[in-house]
Amino acid sequence: MQTRRGRFRAYGQDLDITRGHIRFTGEVDNPALDIIALRPNFASDQKVGVQVSGSALLPRISLYSDPALPDSQTLAWLLLGHATPTDGAESAMLQSAAIALLGGREGRSLASRFGLDELSVARGDSSAAASTSITLGKRLPERLYAAYEHSLAGTGSTLLIFYELSRRWSLRGQAGENAGVDLIYRLSFD
Repeated sequence: MQTRRGRFRAYGQDLDITRGHIRFTGEVDNPALDIIALRPNFASDQKVGVQVSGSALLPRISLYSDPALPDSQTLAWLLLGHATPTDGAESAMLQSAAIALLGGREGRSLASRFGLDELSVARGDSSAAASTSITLGKRLPERLYAAYEHSLAGTGSTLLIFYELSRRWSLRGQAGENAGVDLIYRLSFD
């Protein structure tokens, strides 16, 4: 089945469906999806939007661009209509938009919808957009916490594992550009 026209809302944008294929190859209530929705009325040759794949019960939504761009650039084109901002005001606006998108409504954040304990956007020491990163975290068993941090500029990723040995002692393992293991002692002052 193929769609003729349609709209898709993602990242706070109303997108035009340019390709919409729904394939019933397995169960009738779980067709396969192949959808591309683009930002409309774009004055540039750069096409940006989202691609929906997977199945109706388990869709996967990812950023889409043609010609291909890193996700940080695609998100800037999608939200702002141009490349990643270089000045502080537009960079701050892009970060605020990302935080608003991740915050959710009615107390249900995007993190809770995906079963995460943490979903945050943070800016590093520099004011550049390249220092902005997104973090996904999840408490696994009672004493184990895992977090994944990825730079929005695509410059690096880090996997962090925290294990609580006792009330004051914990072990932190880090894999990525700077790999290592730390033994941490917590001392609280009231």
